[in-house]
Amino acid sequence: MVQTKALRVAEKGRKLIPMSGSPSSLVVSTSLTKYDVFLSFRGKDTRDNFISHLYAALQRKNIEAYIDYRLRRGEEISPALLSAIEESKIYVVVFSKNYASSTWCLNELTKILECKKRYARDVIPIFYKVDPSTIRKQEERYKEAFDDHEQHFKHDMDKVQGWKDALTEAAGLSGCDSKVTRTEHILVEKIVEDILRKLNLYSTSYDQGIIGIEKHIEGIQSLLHPESPDVRIIGIWGMGGIGKSTICDQIYHKLALQFDSSSLVLDVQEKIQRDGVDRIKTKYESELLKEEKSPYLSYYNERLKRKKVLLILDDVTDSAQLQKLIGGSDSFGQGSRIIMTSRDRQVLKNAGADDIYEVKELNFYDSMRLFSLHAFKQKSSEEIAYRELSEKVLRYAKGIPLALQILGSLLYGRTREAWESQLQKLKKGQHLGIFNVLKLSYDGLEEEEKNIFLDIACFYRGRVEIVVAETLGDCGFSSKIGMDILKDRGLISVFNDRIVMHDLIQEMGQEIVRKECPEHPGKRSRLLNAEEICEVLRKNKGSDAIQCILLKMNKVKEAVVHAQSFEKMDNLRMLYTDYDPNVSLESSLVSLPDTLKILYWKDFPQRSWPPNFCPQNLVTLEMPSCHLEQLWEGDQNLPKLKRLDLSGSLKLTRIPDLSLSPNIEEIILTYCEKLIQVQSSIFLSKLSYLCLDYCYDLNSVNIPSSILSTSPGWITLSRCGKLNMFSTSEARFPHVILERQRHTFSRFPRKEPDMMKEINFSGRRGKRRHHGPFFPTCSEIFSITFDRYNEEEVANNTICLEVLTEIQEDDTAIQALPSSLCRLEGLEELSLRSCLNLEIIPSSIGSLTRLCKLHLTHCSSLQTFPSTIFNLKLRKLDLGGCSRLRTFPDITEPAHTFAHINLTSTAVKELPSSFGNFVNLRSLELHKCTHLESLPNSIVNLKLLSKLDCSGCPKLTEIPRHIGRLTSLMELSLRDSGILNLPESIAHLSSLKSLDLSDCRKLESIPQIPPFLKQLVVLDCPSIRRVMSNSLVRNLSNSKEGVFKFHFINSLRLDSGARANIEEDARLRMADDTYRSVFFCFPGSAVPRWFHFRGKGHSVTINEDLSFCTDDRLTGFSLCVVFGVLDTNDIKGRYSSFRYSLKFESDDDGTQIIPNNDVLNSYFKWDDEDRGVDQDHTFVWKFNLESLRASGMSLRLCDARSFTFEITPYDYSFGWPDYESVVRELKSAITIKECGICPLYTKKKDDKYGGVVEHEESSGSNVARFSKETREDRKRKAES
Repeated sequence: MVQTKALRVAEKGRKLIPMSGSPSSLVVSTSLTKYDVFLSFRGKDTRDNFISHLYAALQRKNIEAYIDYRLRRGEEISPALLSAIEESKIYVVVFSKNYASSTWCLNELTKILECKKRYARDVIPIFYKVDPSTIRKQEERYKEAFDDHEQHFKHDMDKVQGWKDALTEAAGLSGCDSKVTRTEHILVEKIVEDILRKLNLYSTSYDQGIIGIEKHIEGIQSLLHPESPDVRIIGIWGMGGIGKSTICDQIYHKLALQFDSSSLVLDVQEKIQRDGVDRIKTKYESELLKEEKSPYLSYYNERLKRKKVLLILDDVTDSAQLQKLIGGSDSFGQGSRIIMTSRDRQVLKNAGADDIYEVKELNFYDSMRLFSLHAFKQKSSEEIAYRELSEKVLRYAKGIPLALQILGSLLYGRTREAWESQLQKLKKGQHLGIFNVLKLSYDGLEEEEKNIFLDIACFYRGRVEIVVAETLGDCGFSSKIGMDILKDRGLISVFNDRIVMHDLIQEMGQEIVRKECPEHPGKRSRLLNAEEICEVLRKNKGSDAIQCILLKMNKVKEAVVHAQSFEKMDNLRMLYTDYDPNVSLESSLVSLPDTLKILYWKDFPQRSWPPNFCPQNLVTLEMPSCHLEQLWEGDQNLPKLKRLDLSGSLKLTRIPDLSLSPNIEEIILTYCEKLIQVQSSIFLSKLSYLCLDYCYDLNSVNIPSSILSTSPGWITLSRCGKLNMFSTSEARFPHVILERQRHTFSRFPRKEPDMMKEINFSGRRGKRRHHGPFFPTCSEIFSITFDRYNEEEVANNTICLEVLTEIQEDDTAIQALPSSLCRLEGLEELSLRSCLNLEIIPSSIGSLTRLCKLHLTHCSSLQTFPSTIFNLKLRKLDLGGCSRLRTFPDITEPAHTFAHINLTSTAVKELPSSFGNFVNLRSLELHKCTHLESLPNSIVNLKLLSKLDCSGCPKLTEIPRHIGRLTSLMELSLRDSGILNLPESIAHLSSLKSLDLSDCRKLESIPQIPPFLKQLVVLDCPSIRRVMSNSLVRNLSNSKEGVFKFHFINSLRLDSGARANIEEDARLRMADDTYRSVFFCFPGSAVPRWFHFRGKGHSVTINEDLSFCTDDRLTGFSLCVVFGVLDTNDIKGRYSSFRYSLKFESDDDGTQIIPNNDVLNSYFKWDDEDRGVDQDHTFVWKFNLESLRASGMSLRLCDARSFTFEITPYDYSFGWPDYESVVRELKSAITIKECGICPLYTKKKDDKYGGVVEHEESSGSNVARFSKETREDRKRKAES
């Protein structure tokens, strides 16, 4: 409810401003789709990071994406969201760690897969920091989530099983994995490219709905000359309604992927008039640069000159503006293409167009197909009724797509007599052009429908449909019926919930209004030209013909309003004016027309209401930031008033009696800083939204018992610092927000009826003086929130609430929970976050048998808690930030429900020996337990433990010697701990995937690591000397996931044997086919010896020994680079990004580049922490050719006469304001000393190559040396 209100409030004061609509088109057949992409995601995981970046990238590519910004409450998704899913072409499902914990997300996914099957739509899963197998098998957090769901939906297990099936199905689809593409911006680029590719296919599959488009696309493509390196400008010329915008849209989606970046700017002329040239230029340049453009213009212009771009500008009319908008052809990189459309051929010539394509009228055959689509709702024109009449219609439409669409819609479903009548009208006006053709559809409307059409043409194009319908309804029109008729006639459509009207149709509507009285604007029905309006007001030339006035003061320099300026406008129903200092009221405004239904006057300058204005017909009264001290004296009869907005009226002290306004629904008084009191007279039966935020002087609000509406409402009183009395005996408002109050409540409701469901005192800092029991009869309240409310007796005052399931007392001054808490038998959730004075939790808490969620984080005075907590059915015990918590009680018997325990930043010294009784514990977080000295041996009995975090525990010097028994452990962090040695049993952690030993400054050696480890991080461990050989690597099975990353930075004491063991480990993993991704970083100043090809500097070129190019066993390459540090000062990781390339030369094809998107990004950075480096480091990684071959790419390596591996600095963060100086700093700090490359082969032997390949070791290594072989030898082999 509140979201709907917020959306409506957001439209206040702007809903009458004209906006541009969507592009005009030839004609598109009706389809189910409204959005290109629907984004499904878990908000708390990804909304503010990955999703925001992905959504911005989609917007830059003009991809219409649906994203739900609302706060999701409850279990069932809304009908609007279900419709959005059905109306989307492609679904992007972003799986994150907590995705499955949301029933909303699971229902969303189920609906998405249903649409996938029903409509053959595409689903792209994104695995964001979560493995596909975890989702497929419902492991880790996904299992925890389903444990909760099975408990909650135990009577509807079919639903739970349906969710599981949906996850399994979705996780099996081809998608993108953030753990494979680690750099987020590259991951986003890949996703957007994939979406564009699919949209192009989707668009192509629906081309049959766009009649006659194919030949235009072919004709324009023939003028682009893609082989030319020059910058070419192509003009598209044709009359209005001929389909230029549709052609642009199709060209854009077909060609965008062939350029470095692209931008499509529709309705250029309209946007220039509204926003100015500079703003449009900045916007498209930001899209081309893929970032927000900064003031450093010269640098950005230089970057544009290096980019091959596609820029499409639709509807340009002014050559001078166009020159300023794009500059010259040298503004863009080689191979760029600029396409622009215009109705004026000379404009395109003046812009320097290399070629101009004329969009001509449709031929007879295509015209008939298009007309049939709208007149008979059939694509074929072979068998249609009234064929001879249809052919006559085509003669008048003259092949103009818009005219064919309008006439077809006009004649659809009509009798033969109606067709003949319309043909007679066409015959009479055939010499008057397309406006008269279009006007036929208007002429056939009833009077009310004509008024609705003219209002939209003049004021509401591009506005939200539901808001326009509501506004027109306020004017007395049957808006829904009328707008549906306009849709049927093809005069308007709806896209993305906004009204779309072709620019020619809008021009026709405004021309109809102008022709009402061409010479005298004051005698027209609607005024929207600012200069004409000012003339009418200044000279008092208004008349009773005027119905609507829209005066935007940014369009004129000065306006003068007389006291009687509106005197003659007896039929004025809508007045919109945004006040400007240049508006002069020569004397006090005496009156406004009593016929007004909608009045919007921002910054109304008078202190008092016009004395002779009787607003009995007003439906909407909006006067934000006005100078009124009061609305009116005495009583005013406003029986039709629904909305009152006086926000920002700084002089307003009180609201008059509104008891004669029984239909009022919304009152917005935000920032009325001098408003003192709100009387009960404003609370009438239909009021559903009252906003009093930031009324700093407000001291009392009284809600009477006479409120009888059945619809729930909202009252918001944020930052009302002097409010001391809030009184109500009626709870039609189940949502009350009293946020960030400072002072005392002297009165509060002592009796609330059963309808009250939820009350929120968030942000209140003062104490409440209460009288008697708190809410004694509210048996239906399910949630009470006391965020920042200093109330020590909260719990005592809520014991009567039999069905209370949730109490939130976050950030309160409560010191102890009373023992009587046990009487809340239905309580399921108790939140006490950041209760800084809380010291005591009673043992009686253990009797709350339904309590399953207990939040105690950051209760900094809490020193202990009762062991009876372990009797509860908690899945998670979160004590993070309880900085004085020193003891952890014994667990006397097995606690089966506890899966997660968080003791982060507590003062716990040790855990009890009985800790092993948490038999189902899955994660234990001990991060920053600075007093922790040891772990109990019983911890090794936790067979389900998958995560153990002991990072930041400087007094922890050892871990249990039998830790290898934790067979389910997947993550182990000992970062920044006092660990001296690791037990040898660590090698037996068969499930361990991640081991972090960074900043263990006392650690001296690393034993053998677990065989299936995916990631080992050892940063800044200066005492390490020894790294054991990992012989287990030689015996790995094919069951592992095929990924290994080893980060080993800044270990000055590492001996030569340790380096040799690391290099051997790298060699073995490279040689193993089952590893698809391998990455090593370790201290070293030379390329390992097993690299046969190496060179000094940033590249190595192979001119001989190219036998690997013809070896069909070749699977990829081991690559190596050695970075040397020149400057021993700290080098920040954000400066150090590098990109590499593999390329080969051949006589026939020249230079061929093997594509890759890999970036060595921030290689001295981990967990967003920059690290200084003070020694050389060696990087070794694996480049796999199999993925390229799987995509169908053919690499003609057999023709290679040379092969090169090169690595260079990469401007990954090219948005820096002073990038050049950063690059210079980087070059002065880091040098590339050496690099190397080594081909990799499958283990399968092939005798026909004989002695060409000589393995370095007899163990079957894939790393090979090569004997000399000439190019002719290789060609003979390839031919044989």
